[in-house]
Amino acid sequence: MSRTQLNVRVSEDLEKAIDEKRIELRATMGTIPSRSDVLRLALEAYLGIALADSEADRRGTTGPEKRRAGQRPALSASKKSS
Repeated sequence: MSRTQLNVRVSEDLEKAIDEKRIELRATMGTIPSRSDVLRLALEAYLGIALADSEADRRGTTGPEKRRAGQRPALSASKKSS
C-alpha cells in the first residue's frame, strides 16, 4: 500500500489534548503511542472505518528499552581521541 504524508497544524490546546490522550492510551496499549497513532485512531472512529495494520506507524521506536539494548560499551581511555 502506498502511503503519503499529511501535515496538520493544530492549536496548542489541541496539541495538549492529543498528548493527554497519548498518556491515557499508555494503560491499554502498553506504550505511549505517537501523535500520528492517536490521530489515526481518531480518524478511524470519526470516519467509521477500520484501518488495516498497514496504517500503523512503522518507524522504529527510540524508547528506553531500545536505547538500552543498543548501548555500546564506553571506549577505553586509550582509544579515546584527545
